[in-house]
Amino acid sequence: MSEKNFSNYIKSSLPKDCFIQKIENGFKSSGFPDLFILYKTIPILIELKTTIKRNGKTKENYLFKLEKSQVAWHLKYKKFNGVSFFLHQVPFSKDLFLFDGYQVAMFHATKLEKPVPIAQGSLKDCLNVSRKTVIENMFLGS
Repeated sequence: MSEKNFSNYIKSSLPKDCFIQKIENGFKSSGFPDLFILYKTIPILIELKTTIKRNGKTKENYLFKLEKSQVAWHLKYKKFNGVSFFLHQVPFSKDLFLFDGYQVAMFHATKLEKPVPIAQGSLKDCLNVSRKTVIENMFLGS
């Protein structure tokens, strides 16, 4: 599935109590995430990623490709106590994988510690975990 199709799937599958704004390409060059979602009054910033393919085959041992601007944005956002996420869709799986944006960016910057998903499951499962994470950060991170 392409990232465009993934984005359309997310939009059509969101719970009714969500506001969503897709970030257009003009702003994307800064590394800003693909989606701004307001879920039960909590803002969530999500970068959508699909599996990397080379010659029609999925690349093994690689999370997903990031642009340098995306790595820089997620690292800087965390520096200012922000929380962001990557939502990954794997072919032939109904589950989505939610990753902490800072952990993914650090992996791409250092190649040291491969991040593990903080949630795996339906879109609603991932939204609930991301919402909870943002709330915890608001109260514990300040």
